Amino acid sequence: MEIHYTLSEAAKILGVTVKTLRTWDNSGKMITIRTPGNQRRIPESEVMRLTGQNNSKHEIKAAENSSVILMCKNTEVYNVSKKEVLSKDLLPGCIKRNTMSYSQWMKTRYSANSNVSARRLMLVAFGSDNHENVIEATRTLSLSDCYWLKRQDENVSFFDITPYIHKEWDGSGVFKGGSISTLFVNGAADKKWLDSRTLLKVRSYKEYEPYVLCYTLGLDNAAEAKVSDEGILLTNFTSTDFFLESMEQSGFSKKKDNPRERAVEIFKEQAVTLFVIDYLVEHDDRHWGNYGFLRSSNTGEYVSMAPYYDFDWSWSDSVVALPDNAYRDYSDLIRSLCENALHFSDKFEHKKIISKRANELLQTL
Repeated sequence: MEIHYTLSEAAKILGVTVKTLRTWDNSGKMITIRTPGNQRRIPESEVMRLTGQNNSKHEIKAAENSSVILMCKNTEVYNVSKKEVLSKDLLPGCIKRNTMSYSQWMKTRYSANSNVSARRLMLVAFGSDNHENVIEATRTLSLSDCYWLKRQDENVSFFDITPYIHKEWDGSGVFKGGSISTLFVNGAADKKWLDSRTLLKVRSYKEYEPYVLCYTLGLDNAAEAKVSDEGILLTNFTSTDFFLESMEQSGFSKKKDNPRERAVEIFKEQAVTLFVIDYLVEHDDRHWGNYGFLRSSNTGEYVSMAPYYDFDWSWSDSVVALPDNAYRDYSDLIRSLCENALHFSDKFEHKKIISKRANELLQTL
């Protein structure tokens, strides 16, 4: 089992302050998990990556095989071993804009080591819970985007292997590698795909009311969420025609930028609304890996902001201030959202928190 360090332990190893680690975590630069008491822990693999000791096995593997190609559906996008662009329009945004290497981008698509469901499935299917050992078998297929890997000489089509329409979902097919897409789900929360349209977030009940608040306020840009005995069920908002690219993966926000301010610049009212909802429900983990774009998998066009998703750390007793440009340019929108939230707050279990935070925001205007 992997070792998990406290912030102070990791800070000593990395030679930085605990405050720096908190900043890295909030900005999405570092992956952490939370204990039942909501304390941050850093996986050993993440500490190794940050120290530069975790060499990129993806690039090493590609160098041994000169014909590994990154595909988007049936279009050749990138020759991994030669680092050669084959379709600029369909490149992952961060590679296109030179903010990440191929290997760095690939890591953003993984379930973190703390995703119990993914680790259990890997152990059953492969006898290993190391993503590095399952890349070839799974082709890194995902239900978040339409990227996958193939050898250049293979005669195989995206529609032969895509998890969106794989027969294993209806029970008529048997897993033979490739489409076990739950292994490649962003984030650390325990989650798994029940079918190509339904993501189960295990025992994540506290996440439900933020979605209900979105619906109550009449916001149509939120993922569809329902409650089940096992946890929250989210309806997949991607397809074979439109995929998710997080702000981190897009490359539109660089290291020197404030990703939240950049989101307001790009998504305008939609980003401001998301950050207001986060404030009202005390969701303090809106890093640049859990909001982003919907892109066309046919043209690479950036179509819209992705629906609001991932409220894992709601009701944290902590808030993150809205970015300055939100206050400056969208004060009327913020006021309207807070006033409406106060009007409907009695309908919610967390009504005291919603009212408290709404009044706080109103006082800042």
